[in-house]
Amino acid sequence: MERLKFIGKRLIYLVIMLIGVATLVFILTKMVPGDPVTANLSQRALGDPEIVAAYKAKYGLDQPIYVQYIKYMQNLLKLDLGTSIRTNKPVLDELSRCYPATIELALFAIVLAAIFGILFGIISAIRRNSAVDQVVRAISVTGVSIPSFWFALLVLYFIYYKFHLLPGPGRLSNSFSAPATVTGLYVIDSLIEGNIPKALDAVSHLILPGTVLAAFTMGLITRTTRSNLLDVMSTDYIRTARAKGLSRAGLIIRHALGNALIPVLTVIGLGLGNLLGGMVLVETIFNWPGVGQFAYESVLSNDFPSIIGVALLIALNYMIINTVVDILYGVIDPRVRCS
Repeated sequence: MERLKFIGKRLIYLVIMLIGVATLVFILTKMVPGDPVTANLSQRALGDPEIVAAYKAKYGLDQPIYVQYIKYMQNLLKLDLGTSIRTNKPVLDELSRCYPATIELALFAIVLAAIFGILFGIISAIRRNSAVDQVVRAISVTGVSIPSFWFALLVLYFIYYKFHLLPGPGRLSNSFSAPATVTGLYVIDSLIEGNIPKALDAVSHLILPGTVLAAFTMGLITRTTRSNLLDVMSTDYIRTARAKGLSRAGLIIRHALGNALIPVLTVIGLGLGNLLGGMVLVETIFNWPGVGQFAYESVLSNDFPSIIGVALLIALNYMIINTVVDILYGVIDPRVRCS
């Protein structure tokens, strides 16, 4: 019952925060310089007052700001995010189209970052101040420091263009057509079709952008795992277990790692939320049709309904992930569950 009460409270907070985010983003979009009419109509159309008036009336741009806000919030309560000014399609449909691509890339990147980040962190803690530790720390610092857009251009030039080791932009090679949409994730949908070569091709297209996106989060996970594992290994109960003759592997796996992973779980959750928001530059460089590329195109055309829709999606991602992470704290650490 306590767990259900906690989830219920978090759901109420989620709704309140979404309304607050929607209000804030609405106000900010109206303060941004630029006019969607100028950005989306041709010069000839702008010279015709009737066309301009009809365009403003279609998207409610001729109404006072407070009227636009009230109508937007009313539609939002009906799960209607409005119509994209750029594509003339419902924003919810546009997000539903591009979100699966971002989910697939984000999940691949976060799994990659978590596996290698935790592994490198454990190795670095075990071999503290050794040459291996120095190499791992250098890799983690590089991953955190290197600009993602520069790293993307680097791997795209050398691995794809120069040495032809892996495929480049896009989700599939030109020799394959998009699988029938079931989940929107090309790897899973290709497996559902029973087309193994297409699924492998989709995985190969994930490697380069996934590695670029994983680099930053992997560096953070490595550093967090190392520092927390070293702290836990210096506690009294670990020294007692070591005095009883428990092996180093047993100490880490059975006693130390569980406590050290709580802060790591927070880093993984924040990293996943960041990736699900869409990495604009990386998705644009790799021509990945996800939320980041959609947000970039919406900003260029001053597509305010789409911009607000993307902002709400990103906020929702973080809220859901934070709730899940809080619940997982109790699964990993009984002390949190008891409190």
